[in-house]
Amino acid sequence: MDALIAGWAAGYGMALVTMAALTFLVTRLRDTALFQRRVAREVPGALLAVPISLGAMVGWTMVGLVIGAVYRAGGLETQPDALGSPSAPFTAALVIVSLFPLPPLLVVAGRYWWLWLAISAAFAGLFGWLMPVLASQ
Repeated sequence: MDALIAGWAAGYGMALVTMAALTFLVTRLRDTALFQRRVAREVPGALLAVPISLGAMVGWTMVGLVIGAVYRAGGLETQPDALGSPSAPFTAALVIVSLFPLPPLLVVAGRYWWLWLAISAAFAGLFGWLMPVLASQ
């Protein structure tokens, strides 16, 4: 149960990071033609924060629960530790997984490279390092 709670907490942290990133993107892209085709101009920006917030919270906490369940079911807490993480293979695997979305995001919207790197680093840190640390407590 401790791995599930740790996964949920890491997912909640990731939801906060994603919410901030999506809010930034919505404010930057509000006047683009693509955005205006999807969202009416009369819709206030603050109202867009509600579905962004709810979607991020539900989605990332569910991902966190799944990752926590995989961590516990796979017995990954018994693996060798490194860099303060109780499971070096798990941490390495999630660092690699955090890099998967980078190439398409950099091709599609390379202008925001720093945002994509920050989100990937947050994923690697929260799920790859913090979650196993919290699960071991």
